[in-house]
Amino acid sequence: MTDDSCSGGSCHGGQRLLYEACIPALILTLLVNRYGVPIDSNSAVLCWVAYTLSLTPLVLRLARRNNDGTQSKAFRPGADDGAVWGSLLVPVSVLATSVGSAQPHPAIVLSLGMSASFTAYHQWSHLRRGARYVEISCFIWALWLACTVVIGYAGKPAFGETCGTMRSIAMLLVASVVQHMWRNEILRSLPRSFTMGEAAVFAQGLTLVASDFALVLSHRIQNGARDFAYWESHMHVLCLEAIVLGLWVSATVLARVVATGVLGKRARRGVPGLAALGSVFGGFGVLVLALVSFISHVNPVRWILVTALGSSAHRAVLAYWVVLLGVAGCVYALGHGDVAESTKLMLHVKRKSYHVLAALMFAPGLVHARLLLYLGFAVAVAGFVVVECMRALDLGPCGASINTFMRRFIDYRDAGPVVTAHFYLLLGCALPVWLGGDSVASLAGVLSLGVADTAASLVGMRLGRVRWPGTAKTVEGTVGFCASLLAAIGAVLWLKGDAGMGWHWYAAVSAVVGVLEALTEQNDNLVVPLCMFALLQALA
Repeated sequence: MTDDSCSGGSCHGGQRLLYEACIPALILTLLVNRYGVPIDSNSAVLCWVAYTLSLTPLVLRLARRNNDGTQSKAFRPGADDGAVWGSLLVPVSVLATSVGSAQPHPAIVLSLGMSASFTAYHQWSHLRRGARYVEISCFIWALWLACTVVIGYAGKPAFGETCGTMRSIAMLLVASVVQHMWRNEILRSLPRSFTMGEAAVFAQGLTLVASDFALVLSHRIQNGARDFAYWESHMHVLCLEAIVLGLWVSATVLARVVATGVLGKRARRGVPGLAALGSVFGGFGVLVLALVSFISHVNPVRWILVTALGSSAHRAVLAYWVVLLGVAGCVYALGHGDVAESTKLMLHVKRKSYHVLAALMFAPGLVHARLLLYLGFAVAVAGFVVVECMRALDLGPCGASINTFMRRFIDYRDAGPVVTAHFYLLLGCALPVWLGGDSVASLAGVLSLGVADTAASLVGMRLGRVRWPGTAKTVEGTVGFCASLLAAIGAVLWLKGDAGMGWHWYAAVSAVVGVLEALTEQNDNLVVPLCMFALLQALA
């Protein structure tokens, strides 16, 4: 057999990855066509199209490598490296939030610069193993695009005429370096928990949040108290960014402290472990909240309490959440141990029951208490991070019990030291809400994960016969995904009395997202909601 030939599974894997890569390219094309910001059209379109095309010649080559088992041991097993999504998912999501805006946000340029630098780094790492002509061409494309982002026309509307100055260049370079450092830190500290693409997405997202918070803080220091009224009306954004940064820094510091061996095994499981947990998270929490107060001149704790309890609609939604969680807890307690825990069907039912619970919890909140849900997601993420630190680091007397409980729901994707399934589910529902958009786009995570993904899983397991090439997903499951998603969108539009953008467009979105859910080897709880959000924003 020649070097260019491949087995059926390898060929199918390469075709799958090529088809998967076409989906973000399609979304990108739609967003460029709908982008209403006064960017020089020739430069913007050339940059985006060339950037997209620079990835496609590499897809089959990367697929063959990954299928041959040469993937790094730092990555999550059973998946391709996700380089396409690491390059395109964050820029596509950020661009989708700016459709129709009068002025572009610097995050657009930063996300494009970081993704271009990631592409160049990724392709260069493959060149060192033995360069080929097509890979050299891809690397040159990516390098040229990184330079275009830094000094080209695409950055001028966001940064003004200073785009070509050392300040804007330094900002882009620092953001690119920081996201590379954070991506490597994620893969080093949490081996086998993420693919390269997933780690790149998280690193780029964290860098964007940190960059925006740093710019706001710098602006506050330079301009004094002139913008208090503006930031008082944007407290939800400041609080979200502060919580995300505080959690990231706290978890990193706590892991380093435990790794030094200062706390013995017995101390970690006792009061000293809880004291360390509370000290680190509490200390950084106070610090970031103080920074929020400094920027906005508003007490963030008081603002959060007033926002949560100051409205009758918010209080009703909070009561609904408490009742629903209580009922879910009782159902779990009554059903625990009735059936074999090891059956594949039971594991599927248990995992998907949390998807249904997410849909029941979050959909009413988005309709009746959007700001409360915005903050509620941030608080829920904070709680998940604290609990996962207790489990993964075995802190406090509850660490072992939490680990026993969480291990009931893991699958092959939770091969690393952290259990990521619940984080992906929560973030998949939260990110479309945090990014904004119309009512259906904001519900992209809830509808695609809480309704469609659950239907696809159950239909596929019960009725699935025909499998997609190179995957374990079935065509019948995909049909169930598309049909249930379209029905859920129709229910939302009917309840809101909104005609929407036409059923043919919603059907097209459902079909594209359904095929993506079937083809991708990345965590679909992250990729599918963001792609659905971007598609709906592009077509709205």
